Amino acid sequence: MGRLKTLLGYAWAALAVPLLLLTFMGQEPLSRALVRATGLSISPRWSGGEVARTVDHGGYKTHLHRAVFDGLLGERRRGFIQVEWEPVTALPGIIDEEVDAHGRGRFRISLDTRTGKAELRDASPEVVGIDVVTPFKGGWMARIALKKSS
Repeated sequence: MGRLKTLLGYAWAALAVPLLLLTFMGQEPLSRALVRATGLSISPRWSGGEVARTVDHGGYKTHLHRAVFDGLLGERRRGFIQVEWEPVTALPGIIDEEVDAHGRGRFRISLDTRTGKAELRDASPEVVGIDVVTPFKGGWMARIALKKSS
Protein backbone atom coordinates (compact mmCIF):
# COMPACT_ATOMS: atom_id res chain seq x y z
CA MET A 1 0.00 0.00 0.00
CA GLY A 2 2.85 2.41 0.87
CA ARG A 3 4.52 1.71 -2.45
CA LEU A 4 1.27 2.50 -4.35
CA LYS A 5 0.94 5.85 -2.54
CA THR A 6 4.53 6.72 -3.43
CA LEU A 7 3.99 5.78 -7.07
CA LEU A 8 0.77 7.81 -7.27
CA GLY A 9 2.52 10.79 -5.64
CA TYR A 10 5.34 10.74 -8.19
CA ALA A 11 2.84 10.35 -11.06
CA TRP A 12 0.82 13.33 -9.81
CA ALA A 13 3.99 15.46 -9.54
CA ALA A 14 5.09 14.42 -13.04
CA LEU A 15 1.71 15.50 -14.44
CA ALA A 16 1.62 18.74 -12.42
CA VAL A 17 5.01 20.08 -13.58
CA PRO A 18 4.03 20.45 -17.30
CA LEU A 19 0.69 21.93 -16.27
CA LEU A 20 2.47 24.43 -14.05
CA LEU A 21 4.89 25.36 -16.84
CA LEU A 22 2.05 25.79 -19.35
CA THR A 23 0.19 28.00 -16.90
CA PHE A 24 3.14 30.37 -16.47
CA MET A 25 4.08 30.41 -20.15
CA GLY A 26 0.47 31.06 -21.19
CA GLN A 27 -0.27 33.56 -18.45
CA GLU A 28 -0.31 36.65 -20.69
CA PRO A 29 -2.52 35.24 -23.50
CA LEU A 30 -4.87 33.68 -20.95
CA SER A 31 -5.19 36.93 -18.99
CA ARG A 32 -5.83 38.92 -22.20
CA ALA A 33 -8.52 36.43 -23.26
CA LEU A 34 -10.14 36.68 -19.82
CA VAL A 35 -10.17 40.49 -19.98
CA ARG A 36 -11.69 40.45 -23.49
CA ALA A 37 -14.35 37.97 -22.40
CA THR A 38 -15.38 40.00 -19.34
CA GLY A 39 -15.15 43.45 -20.94
CA LEU A 40 -12.87 44.87 -18.23
CA SER A 41 -10.86 47.97 -19.07
CA ILE A 42 -8.29 50.21 -17.40
CA SER A 43 -9.81 53.22 -15.68
CA PRO A 44 -9.42 56.48 -17.62
CA ARG A 45 -8.10 58.00 -14.38
CA TRP A 46 -5.01 55.78 -14.87
CA SER A 47 -4.77 55.61 -18.66
CA GLY A 48 -5.70 59.23 -19.42
CA GLY A 49 -8.76 58.26 -21.42
CA GLU A 50 -9.07 57.50 -25.10
CA VAL A 51 -7.13 59.56 -27.62
CA ALA A 52 -9.67 61.98 -29.10
CA ARG A 53 -7.42 63.73 -31.60
CA THR A 54 -3.88 63.51 -32.92
CA VAL A 55 -2.09 66.51 -34.40
CA ASP A 56 0.84 65.70 -36.69
CA HIS A 57 3.59 68.33 -36.59
CA GLY A 58 5.79 66.57 -39.12
CA GLY A 59 8.56 65.26 -36.89
CA TYR A 60 6.45 64.65 -33.82
CA LYS A 61 2.79 64.17 -32.87
CA THR A 62 0.53 65.57 -30.18
CA HIS A 63 -2.10 63.21 -28.79
CA LEU A 64 -5.05 64.91 -27.09
CA HIS A 65 -7.05 62.58 -24.89
CA ARG A 66 -10.69 63.09 -24.02
CA ALA A 67 -11.51 65.14 -20.94
CA VAL A 68 -11.81 62.75 -17.99
CA PHE A 69 -14.34 63.50 -15.26
CA ASP A 70 -15.18 59.83 -14.60
CA GLY A 71 -15.83 58.79 -11.04
CA LEU A 72 -17.06 55.62 -9.37
CA LEU A 73 -20.68 56.74 -9.09
CA GLY A 74 -20.82 59.45 -11.78
CA GLU A 75 -18.95 62.45 -13.04
CA ARG A 76 -16.69 64.39 -10.68
CA ARG A 77 -16.55 68.18 -10.43
CA ARG A 78 -12.83 68.15 -11.22
CA GLY A 79 -11.16 66.27 -14.01
CA PHE A 80 -8.26 66.53 -16.41
CA ILE A 81 -7.20 66.32 -20.00
CA GLN A 82 -4.03 64.46 -20.90
CA VAL A 83 -1.74 65.79 -23.64
CA GLU A 84 1.13 63.64 -24.96
CA TRP A 85 3.97 64.50 -27.32
CA GLU A 86 6.02 61.82 -29.06
CA PRO A 87 8.51 60.54 -30.16
CA VAL A 88 10.95 61.96 -27.66
CA THR A 89 13.83 61.92 -30.20
CA ALA A 90 12.00 64.34 -32.54
CA LEU A 91 10.66 66.81 -29.97
CA PRO A 92 11.86 70.42 -30.17
CA GLY A 93 13.48 72.07 -27.14
CA ILE A 94 10.35 74.14 -26.45
CA ILE A 95 6.85 73.01 -27.37
CA ASP A 96 4.25 75.76 -27.51
CA GLU A 97 0.78 74.59 -28.40
CA GLU A 98 -2.81 75.76 -28.15
CA VAL A 99 -5.25 73.09 -26.94
CA ASP A 100 -9.04 72.93 -27.06
CA ALA A 101 -10.25 70.51 -24.37
CA HIS A 102 -13.26 69.39 -26.42
CA GLY A 103 -15.65 72.03 -25.12
CA ARG A 104 -14.26 71.82 -21.57
CA GLY A 105 -11.88 74.77 -21.88
CA ARG A 106 -9.01 76.16 -23.93
CA PHE A 107 -5.41 76.87 -23.00
CA ARG A 108 -1.93 77.36 -24.38
CA ILE A 109 0.78 75.14 -22.96
CA SER A 110 4.51 75.69 -23.22
CA LEU A 111 6.80 72.76 -22.32
CA ASP A 112 10.57 72.87 -22.08
CA THR A 113 11.54 69.29 -23.01
CA ARG A 114 15.05 69.72 -21.60
CA THR A 115 13.98 70.69 -18.06
CA GLY A 116 10.40 69.40 -17.92
CA LYS A 117 8.99 72.77 -16.88
CA ALA A 118 5.57 73.60 -18.26
CA GLU A 119 3.53 76.80 -18.24
CA LEU A 120 -0.13 77.53 -19.00
CA ARG A 121 -1.22 80.74 -20.70
CA ASP A 122 -4.47 82.13 -22.08
CA ALA A 123 -6.47 79.58 -20.10
CA SER A 124 -10.25 79.67 -20.00
CA PRO A 125 -12.00 79.66 -16.59
CA GLU A 126 -12.54 75.88 -16.71
CA VAL A 127 -8.78 75.25 -16.70
CA VAL A 128 -7.47 74.99 -13.13
CA GLY A 129 -3.75 74.36 -13.71
CA ILE A 130 -1.13 71.75 -14.43
CA ASP A 131 -1.43 68.54 -12.40
CA VAL A 132 1.46 66.49 -13.75
CA VAL A 133 4.24 66.86 -16.31
CA THR A 134 6.40 63.80 -16.79
CA PRO A 135 8.49 62.01 -19.38
CA PHE A 136 7.52 58.50 -20.41
CA LYS A 137 9.25 55.95 -22.60
CA GLY A 138 8.03 57.51 -25.85
CA GLY A 139 7.86 61.22 -25.09
CA TRP A 140 6.33 63.72 -22.66
CA MET A 141 2.92 63.81 -20.98
CA ALA A 142 1.03 66.60 -19.22
CA ARG A 143 -2.25 66.40 -17.31
CA ILE A 144 -4.13 69.66 -17.16
CA ALA A 145 -6.67 69.98 -14.34
CA LEU A 146 -10.18 71.03 -15.38
CA LYS A 147 -13.34 71.89 -13.50
CA LYS A 148 -16.88 71.58 -14.73
CA SER A 149 -18.33 74.78 -16.09
CA SER A 150 -21.46 75.95 -14.30
